[in-house]
Amino acid sequence: MHAVLAAIATDRPLVLVTGPTGVGRTSFLGKVGDELRKRGTRVSATRFTREGDAVPVWLGGADTVRLSIGPVAGAHREPEIARRAAVVVANTLFRGDGEGALLIDDAQWIDDDSRAVLEALARRMAGTSAVCVCAVRTPLTRADQVAWARKLSDEGLLRSVRLRPMTAAAISRQLTAVTLARPDGELVARVGALSRGIPAAVRDSIGALWHNGSIQVFGSSAYLVDGTRPVEPPQDNEFVRMIRGLGRRAHAAAKAVSVLAPFGADVPRLVSEVLGTTEPETVTLLETLRQTGILHRGHHGSSWRFPVPLVASALVAGMGPFERRRLAAKAVGAVWAGDARCADADYLTDLVADAGRLIDPQRALRELLLRSTEVGAQAPERALRWLDSAIGLAESRAQHVMVMRAHIAACHTQGDHERGLRGALLLLNDFADELTPDVTQDVQVMAVHALKGVRDTEALQEIADLRSRWAGDDAVGTVTRAFAYSMLDRWDQVRDLLARTEDQWRAGNTTSVRYGSQLYLMAALWTGRVERFEQSLADRSQWPLRDVGRHRVEHVNSHLTALLVTGDSSRAEKLLIDEDLPVESLRLANRAMLAAMCGQADLAVHLATRGIANGTDRDLDAGSAAMYQNVVEVLVAQGKLTTAREMLITARETGPQLEHLLYIAEARIDRALGENGRAAAKLRAFLETRERGLLVGADLCWSELADLALEAGDRQEARRCLAELELVAESMPTSRALTHARLVRACVCHAPQAAGESLRLARERGQPLELAATAARLVRHGAGEPTLLSEVYELLGELGALLYRSWIRNLMRQHGVVVPGRKETVAENERVLAMLAADGLTNKQLAMALHTTEKSVEGRLSRLFAHTGFRSRIELSTAMLTGEF
Repeated sequence: MHAVLAAIATDRPLVLVTGPTGVGRTSFLGKVGDELRKRGTRVSATRFTREGDAVPVWLGGADTVRLSIGPVAGAHREPEIARRAAVVVANTLFRGDGEGALLIDDAQWIDDDSRAVLEALARRMAGTSAVCVCAVRTPLTRADQVAWARKLSDEGLLRSVRLRPMTAAAISRQLTAVTLARPDGELVARVGALSRGIPAAVRDSIGALWHNGSIQVFGSSAYLVDGTRPVEPPQDNEFVRMIRGLGRRAHAAAKAVSVLAPFGADVPRLVSEVLGTTEPETVTLLETLRQTGILHRGHHGSSWRFPVPLVASALVAGMGPFERRRLAAKAVGAVWAGDARCADADYLTDLVADAGRLIDPQRALRELLLRSTEVGAQAPERALRWLDSAIGLAESRAQHVMVMRAHIAACHTQGDHERGLRGALLLLNDFADELTPDVTQDVQVMAVHALKGVRDTEALQEIADLRSRWAGDDAVGTVTRAFAYSMLDRWDQVRDLLARTEDQWRAGNTTSVRYGSQLYLMAALWTGRVERFEQSLADRSQWPLRDVGRHRVEHVNSHLTALLVTGDSSRAEKLLIDEDLPVESLRLANRAMLAAMCGQADLAVHLATRGIANGTDRDLDAGSAAMYQNVVEVLVAQGKLTTAREMLITARETGPQLEHLLYIAEARIDRALGENGRAAAKLRAFLETRERGLLVGADLCWSELADLALEAGDRQEARRCLAELELVAESMPTSRALTHARLVRACVCHAPQAAGESLRLARERGQPLELAATAARLVRHGAGEPTLLSEVYELLGELGALLYRSWIRNLMRQHGVVVPGRKETVAENERVLAMLAADGLTNKQLAMALHTTEKSVEGRLSRLFAHTGFRSRIELSTAMLTGEF
């Protein structure tokens, strides 16, 4: 708007407002008219139709003139006719005082005679305050239009102002307005790619992605889920209406191109074959679409594409059930016959899936299976859609088994437990005679995982208790039964069963050996017997099927899970280096845990919240609960208590293995809000899991209970907790257990040597948040020098742990340690308060979280609102989402 008003203020009487379809030229022109009328200018408007007719537009207002500038026959050939017509228009519009403005919409359709009158009018307005503002859709396809505009610009009569597409920041703001959440960069990029920043397309893209479930919100963030999922924009959108207005044949051509565009120079021929037209006729239709800005043609017709990809999606979505299949079959048939090429292999496979039995079904089946295997790791959602189609192409029982096994595995990877379970049960019940022992074991394990995913505890119990059993040899049955026990978190029974039958399952098929070995290691470790795990980690050459790439990655992930759940990030990183594996090859839970422990706080939160939003957190392995435990601790440290609670609610709903670890995370939140009694109750609930032989996490639990006891002044209870913790460390001597045992001894017994050892171990472990917590606890309980607090304060700053830093500031003042940066401290205090208030905490909760009084909170809130100008917590929350605050 400012650019146009600035252009009007110059001595150039003609202003061209240019931009592509959907950029909002018409609405922008209306806003210009409103602004000019506010300034006392008489404004009239007209628009041109596709046929070149000028239609007056009534803007309202007593001084509005209904006016048209043409067409005037012969004006483009006779300058005098054009001049006289311009005089009439000027006299009508300006009434002699020169204070008038003419707005012209869709000026790209202006005929030659009217254009001549407009040029004459511009010359007459030169030197006056009158102005004519024309909205023109680009790109201009007629060379004479371009030359005319350039000529008037060179003569000082015309200035162009381009309406630019929305920036990524503007798209982000619009997403926030719709989702009430801060959009992830990938979501912003997806909307930008679909819409090219055209406002109308941005609006429709967001609506389509929201409607098909591709946008998911968790906490205060919005994420893109399955970016390859087809979108279905509304059929009444501006672009489709424009295409329909071009006529039935042009609409049919546009729909054909929406499917065939990736075939480049072959598009006109393929469209001709589909429509039954000659190639010259098709090119004429495509040119019509190009002139309206719907299509873009590459150099010499080397490519055809939609400048706004959403238009293609809308056209495809509006096709009948057979129409896209027919177009897909035509395209695939041409490629297979060698008559066409498609550079996008994924898109071509999409077309194979769409065409189905309209093409050679056996070749299609082979293609879909091959491609789903190739892209499964990078694009599992797409691979699953291809396998959905492949199921309908299988003809023999052997083919059904092959396709369904791949489909079940894809569902397993995606966490689609319901579909995975249906497929697994079908194979196990109806195709058991077609399955080898290895395949039988694999499918049974995935079926057990799926039963856990759908929360069918009764079915798992029946398998574990031998009341239900699928076909298979003894080795398969034993390993499947052990898996059922693991899904019920009965790890002592997993360990005992596999120990009793080790000779049996180790003599079975390689898949049973692989699963049994991994499960036995985990069961022994979780119940406090570390020797077998340490031996496996030391002699990795003995891992079953280690030479097979995907099985090696699986073994590494399992051992990493064990190390990270027990808090040993240093050895986890070393294992990654030794095995030469990138972090990206790890399971989501392992990546998030590793990031949290290594001080990459924002990355850890991003991975976990994104996993929840897109469903990839539905992996039911033992690392999921520990991931939530670690990431919740990061969120609490940052002061994001509501997001932490939401994360734990989600975690409880998924019911991961080692679910008892969630009690520790829940206790962290309770303590942050000053609810120490509730925190202690959660930790005691954790200890009840000892009945199932679970020892993993007990070091953290006893350490927290000891700290609570010391805060309450109950040294006798603190000593009891210390004794229990040292028993855990003796049985399960991980570096974390030893660190906490020394820490609690230092705090309970005021033992300087133990204090020094706990600090040394915490530094060696290389986990910044743990080190900060260790040092702070030593100082709080009089077992450490207050000078440690400066280091703690700096560490927490690097982690963005604003809430913990506010606590440390209080502790520093109590011990006479200088808090650096008064100005920065005031700003940080304000931000912590704003974040917690916007999160929905009551004044009482705010007081507990900030270790102050309710009266102090009330005063601080009043000053915050006065300083920022926000009138409510809702406004404050919105401002934090949009980045205003």
